[in-house]
Amino acid sequence: MPLSKQREFISPRPDDDWATIVKRVLPDQDPETAMSQLKSWNLHLFARQPPGEFLGSDVIFIEGPRDGKEAPSFFGIEVEVS
Repeated sequence: MPLSKQREFISPRPDDDWATIVKRVLPDQDPETAMSQLKSWNLHLFARQPPGEFLGSDVIFIEGPRDGKEAPSFFGIEVEVS
């Protein structure tokens, strides 16, 4: 079975904040819009204290979720997407 394409992501650099990541990965977009998109794709970073700060081991998604046409699989169990 072939692997499905995964969302693109980066790991933060030591001095990164949201603004530096926006400049690096979404340079052609309006900075406010790009930052809002990045934050909405990375809500897991706001579930800890202090919210929104980075650890070197973080996964920061730089694209939105897939369109859902591919059925996700969890532990080898196919899941229907409605």
